[in-house]
Amino acid sequence: MAGRSFDRVVASDLGRVLDTARRAGLDPEPMKEWREVDLGRWEGLSRVSVVERFPDEVAALAAGEDVPLGGGERWSEFGERIDTALDALLEGAHDGDRIAVVAHGGVVHAVVAGTLGFRGRRRPWPVGPASNTSITRLHVDDGSRTIRVFNDASHTETAAGPAEGATLGLIRHGESEGNVRGTWQGITDGALTDRGRRQADDLAAWYRRPTALYASRLRRARDTAAALGRRVGADPVIRDDVVEMSFGAWEDLTTEEIVARDGAAFAAAFEHDHPRGGDGETFAGVAERMRSALGEIAEGHAGETVGVVSHGGAIRAFAATAAGLSHATRNRIAIPDNASVSHVRFGVDGPVIEDYNTPGG
Repeated sequence: MAGRSFDRVVASDLGRVLDTARRAGLDPEPMKEWREVDLGRWEGLSRVSVVERFPDEVAALAAGEDVPLGGGERWSEFGERIDTALDALLEGAHDGDRIAVVAHGGVVHAVVAGTLGFRGRRRPWPVGPASNTSITRLHVDDGSRTIRVFNDASHTETAAGPAEGATLGLIRHGESEGNVRGTWQGITDGALTDRGRRQADDLAAWYRRPTALYASRLRRARDTAAALGRRVGADPVIRDDVVEMSFGAWEDLTTEEIVARDGAAFAAAFEHDHPRGGDGETFAGVAERMRSALGEIAEGHAGETVGVVSHGGAIRAFAATAAGLSHATRNRIAIPDNASVSHVRFGVDGPVIEDYNTPGG
C-alpha cells in the first residue's frame, strides 16, 4: 500500500483485520458492520470437521438452501448486512473520494457477488475466493458499480498451477498506437507505443507463471507475447480465434467520427447488441468465440498455467459472460487495462475467475 492515499479508511473491528491494516500503514476506523460472516457453532472448526459433524447442514448449503451457517448468519442476511454497510459508506462519500475497506474474504465475496448479481445462485460460483492481503477495486459512478480489479495478489507468491484442469492467464496487450489515438482498433493491425513496449517488458519481469503461451495474430498482441516469451522460455502459438472484437465499418475510427456518421446506429448497437459497425461482431458472438478458443487451449494443458495474450474487449466479453452477465449488464465488470493479467481456472464445473485485471509489478 506504499504511496497510496485514501480519503477514508474503515475496517472490520476483528484483530486480524486491524493488524493487517496497521502493518499496511493504514489508520482505520474499526466498524463491526464489516465483520466476517457469523459461522455460529462452526466457528474455529476446520472444513473437514464441519463436514463430519454437521453433514445435513453442509448438504443443505451445497443444495443451494439459504441455511444459517452453523446456526449463525444466512448468506442472504450476511449479504444484506454488507450491502447496508457499503451503502452507508458511499452515502457519506464525495466525487473523487478514494476509500479503503480492510475486511475479510467473505466480505469481498459479498460485494463482488452483489455487484455482478450472482449472490443467490447455487454453487459453483463464477469467481474464486479472495486471497489473503489481496486488493479488489470497486468503482462507483452515479450509483453504478463496476468491478475494476478483483483479487489482485500479485505482490504475494503465486501458485504453480491447478492440480486438475488448467489456469489461463488472460493478458491484454501493452498500449498500442490505436489506444493513444482513441480509435476503435478491433482487428485493425497496429504497433505498440514506446510505453506499450515498456509495459510488455515490465509484465515479463514479474509474471513468470506461464509454462506455455498463446497470442492473437495482431501485432500488438504478438509483440507483447514475444517479450513475455523471452523471459519464460516459451514461443507464443498464434491463434486467430483470440483476436479483438471486429468493429466492421467502425474500424480505426474515433467515437466522434462514428457518431457523426450515424449516431443512431451507434446507439442501437450498444442497446441491442447489434453487430458493431454493421458487419462486425456482437458482444455475445465474441464471448462465445473466446469461450470456445480458451476451452480448447485449456484442454491441452491440464495442471498448467498458460498465458494467452489477447485484447481488452475480447477478454471482458468472455469474463462478463463467465460471471453470468448479459450484454445489458456487461459494464458491471471493467475492460482490463493494458498489460494486465486475469486468471481463469477451467475445471469440471466450467470457468472460474480467480482474479481479474491484476496490474502486477
